[in-house]
Order: sequence, then C-alpha cells, then structure tokens
Amino acid sequence: MREDNAQQPSDTFLFKRLLAYSLPHKARFIVAFMMLTVAISAEMAIPWLAKIILDDVIVPQQFEWPHLIGLVSLVMLFYVISALFTYLQAVSFRHSALLVINDVRKQLFNHVLNFSISTFDKLSAGKLVSYITNDTESMRDMFVSTIPTIIQGSLRIIAIFIAIAILDWRLMLLSLVLIPVLLTTMHLYRKISMPVFNGIREQISNINGRINESLQGMALIQAFNQEKAFKEKFEQENQRWFEFRTKSIAIDSFMLIPLTRLVSNLTAAGIVAWFANASLATVVEIGTLYAFLNYIERFFDPFRQLSMELRKLQVATVASKRVFELLDEESEQNRYPQECVEISAPHDIEFRHVDLSYDEGNLVLSDVNFVAKGGQFTAIVGHTGSGKSSVINLLMRFYQHQKGAILIGGQPIESLPEVQLRKLFGLVSQDPTIFSGSIKDNIDLSHDRPNDEKVMLAAKQVNADHFIKRLTDGYDHHPGHGGASLSVGERQLLALARAISHQSSVFLLDEATANIDSETEEAVKEALANIQEGRTVITVAHRLSTIKNADQILVMNKGKVVQSGTHDELIVQAGDYRELYLTQKAQEENEHQNSTLGLASINAA
Repeated sequence: MREDNAQQPSDTFLFKRLLAYSLPHKARFIVAFMMLTVAISAEMAIPWLAKIILDDVIVPQQFEWPHLIGLVSLVMLFYVISALFTYLQAVSFRHSALLVINDVRKQLFNHVLNFSISTFDKLSAGKLVSYITNDTESMRDMFVSTIPTIIQGSLRIIAIFIAIAILDWRLMLLSLVLIPVLLTTMHLYRKISMPVFNGIREQISNINGRINESLQGMALIQAFNQEKAFKEKFEQENQRWFEFRTKSIAIDSFMLIPLTRLVSNLTAAGIVAWFANASLATVVEIGTLYAFLNYIERFFDPFRQLSMELRKLQVATVASKRVFELLDEESEQNRYPQECVEISAPHDIEFRHVDLSYDEGNLVLSDVNFVAKGGQFTAIVGHTGSGKSSVINLLMRFYQHQKGAILIGGQPIESLPEVQLRKLFGLVSQDPTIFSGSIKDNIDLSHDRPNDEKVMLAAKQVNADHFIKRLTDGYDHHPGHGGASLSVGERQLLALARAISHQSSVFLLDEATANIDSETEEAVKEALANIQEGRTVITVAHRLSTIKNADQILVMNKGKVVQSGTHDELIVQAGDYRELYLTQKAQEENEHQNSTLGLASINAA
C-alpha cells in the first residue's frame, strides 16, 4: 500500500466510488427511498392537522364531533402510516446495505488472494484482517445508517420549509439562515476530527497486527521468557489508541449534540419572540404557533441525527480510503497475460544471467545461469543464505527478477498467465500448510467436493496411505489447526500428495526433508522416486544424502552457481559440494556413534 499521502483521493471521489457499489442493488434502494418519502410525508402532515384541530375546533370551541373524530382519526392514521413505512424503509435500506458490503468484502478478499508475495511482505496478517473485517464493517455502518439519515434529513428539511412557507414565508426566509450555520459547524467537525479518526483506525490495525504476531510466535515468546517485552509493546500500541479515542470523545462532546442544541434553543426563543411581537398588532393563532415550533423542532432533528452520524461517516471515510488503497494494489492477475501460451515439452527451465534483490539494494541472486532439463531431477544445494530458495521463489513468480531472463519450455516466464504457471508447478515447502478441514480436503484443494479416487491415488504414490488409514475417520479425519494432530513427517507427506493431486508437470521442493526424521526421510525419498517418472523435479536440499541420484546438482554460494554436475562428478572435485558432503557425513557418523554408545550404556545398566 502507498505510504505517502501526496495524492490522497478527495472525500467526494471516495463517496462516489462507494455509491458505485450500490448500483447493482439500485432497485432495492429506490423502493426504500419511495417508502421513506411516504413515511416523511405522513409525518409532516401531523403538525398541520394539529394546527387545524387547535385553531378550528379547540380554541373557538366549535366541537362538531364527527369533524373532530375525523381529524383525530386522520392524525392517528398518519402516525400509523409513518411508523409502518419508517420500519419498512429501514429494513430495506439495511438489507440493501448488507448486500453492498457483502460485494465489497468478497471483492476485497478475492483481490488479496491474487496479491504477489512481496505485497504480503509489506502488510502484516493482522492489518489485512482489520481491513477485510473492521473497515468493511465501518463502511456497512455508512450504508446502513449514514446515507439513509442524509436522505431522510434532506427530505424532511424540504418538507418542513414547504410547510413553513405556507404558514409564513418571512419566517421561512429567516430559517434559511440556520442552514449555513449548521453546515459550517459540521464542516469544522469533519476537519478537526479527520486526523484523529485516521489515527484510531491505524492504531486498531497496529493492535491487530501485534496480537497476530504474538499469537503466531507464542511458543518462542514463552521459550525465551519475553512475555514482559511483548506486553510492553502491546501496551504502547494500546496507549496510543487510548489517546486518540480520548481526543475523539472531547471533540464529539463539544461539537455534536451541545452545539446543535444551543442553536436549536436560540431559534425556538427567537420564534416565540417573533410571535410575541406580532401579537401586539394582530391576533396570533395558537395552532399556527404550535405548528411553527413543531416544525422548527423537527427541522433540527435531521441535523442532530446527522451530527451523531458524522462520527460514523468519518470512520467510514477513513476505512474506505484504506480499503480502496488495498483494492488499487496491482494483483498478479492484472500484471501478466491472460491467454495461455504454447510451451515445448518436456519443460526445460533455463536461467540466463538472472539477478534478484528483495529490497532493491542487496543482490540475493547475481548472474545466475543454469538449465534444468525437462523430465530430469535437478537439485540445488549450498550454505544457508546462498540463494537456493530464491530460485524457487522466482519460478513460482512470488517475486520479480530485476535482470536476465527465465525461460520455461522456451517461453519467458512473464508471458505465462497466472493460471497456466500455477498449474505447471507443484510446490512442497519446508513448513507445509495444513488448512482447516479433513485430510481429503487438504490433499485435493481444487474442488468443493474432493475426488476420492484421485486423493487416494495421490496418497498411495507418496506412501501417505498407511498413516492416513490409521487415523480416526481415515481420509475424513480433521487434523486440527495447522495439522496439530500430525507429525512433521506426516504433514510433509500430505504436502507431497497435494502436489501430485494438483497434477503438475514440474515439482518444486523447497527443503522438503529438512525437518524430518531418518525414517520419514526414507519414505519421502521413495515417494520422490515414485513421482519423478515423466516429471521435472527441482529440489532445494539441505540433506545431501537425499539427492545423490540427481541428474544435475547446482551448488550455490553468495547468490551465484559456483559448481554443477552429478554427485559422482562433484565429490571428486575440490569445492563447496565436497566440503558440504564431508561435513554432513562426519556429523551423521558422530550422531550414529553417540546413539550406539547410548544404547550400550543402557544395556550395561
């Protein structure tokens, strides 16, 4: 999202953009508007009927009961009509508003799903959750409450001015002076409160981000005894929110109800003084005075209500700015072509003088050149930080390289549409993600109702079928949040089955055996052997024992490919690969020796 405020959209532009979302539901809004018009018309007729009853019946004491009963019945009827249509228009407006926000929220989430991974580097999960839930909820308040209040208030003011003009056009002209005064007050409120509401929304996002970060890292926080430090960080964010809220309360308390009520009371006093002065020269009808005071009181109602709604409008304006900034972020779908291209098979993958920097400064990959032949097994090894996983990130197009070319089947990677690229590659990462749902749902992500036959075939190919059948409910077993009921190795086998179920031509394994035990490693190696036939496999490997049979091994150091060849070729050469292999072999021998000594000690005991 843009960090600068150089070209912030105007409130008018934002309001128009928000209203554009209501166009698909305009029929519902029109019906609600018509019902609101009926309700206000009935409401405005009541003071006029009361004037007639006072001036024509009660004051002159001309009690013609049929006439009086008819007038009273008409008043009661208008009260019923006003109440009924007020209820109906409120329900209609609110239902329409829910449909609008439902559309916004779906569009926003769908847009976020298509963000590049680099966008998620800039935005925390907590902030994104805040945008999609809290900010859209604030926008809902505007459609449910603020817009109907503006429409209702405008109609009431027009109706009141018509009624006052009929009673006395001079008082109507005097009443017009009140509108600029009230509008100026509302404008000052918006100008003063906007920075405060910006701060409130930003702090809510920061708090959500802090909570999300803490919950995700709770094990580490407790392991390193950092509860106090994280508590203090949270309290700092919460204190800033408290300070902004305190300022908001002070502004609201002075500029909303009290100021509007002061103007209202002064106006009522002025009208009474006007009629008192007029009574010196002519007879003033009590019904006319009552009608004037009633209409003036009703005249201020919309401004009071709108004053209360201004706070929601401010919040909705700030929220909509943040939501539209998120929607204006370029997605992966818009960045690349939409039509599929012909790529040659088998899918050779070639890097030509590729450079990559995550921060536009330090190069993570520098002048990388290699060809991974289609249908073959290519392994990438090297020390931590050598750039191995960055190769996978570029192939998945999670990030964009700054220099050079990446070719897939002879075609530049930029020419492939997102759907074609994602279908081509099956990714298995070091820390596989297990979603909510059953084992079956986690293997076949492509359908609302997973294909049982395809799921079981994929599981058998990677030897995951054995442990799945031992689970409660088998393939219908729910492993819990993050796969809590599964071991690391079992989660890895599920990820491999998922990649096979995806029916990809190229498998990308990013240190898929780094965190598993030796027994599971053998199962993964056997699974890799099963899936390799007819497919291209590129694996980033930590354990060199898993890639001895690779057709090509690329050795990376400081972002460059420094060696390439087979295991037999590289092991006899002086260089990084031989050094890595001998170091790992020595470690494995020491672990085996320690394990043997431990068993001997136990037996001796």
